[in-house]
Amino acid sequence: MGEITLRVRVPDGMEKLFEREVMAIIKTLKGRREKPRVTLDDVFGIVKSEKSAKELRLEAYEELFG
Repeated sequence: MGEITLRVRVPDGMEKLFEREVMAIIKTLKGRREKPRVTLDDVFGIVKSEKSAKELRLEAYEELFG
């Protein structure tokens, strides 16, 4: 894993607050990257259906966005 060093000037007494905020952002970004990404194409074919993938997509779209 790579390493990046940030040099930032913050007002006196704000160092810990800034560090906590940066760590929270890093934690959020790591969580987004490590989650498995499942697309709609991955899901099709799991459940047997007489309809095509295109028809199922259209139905899902209509249900979600009416």
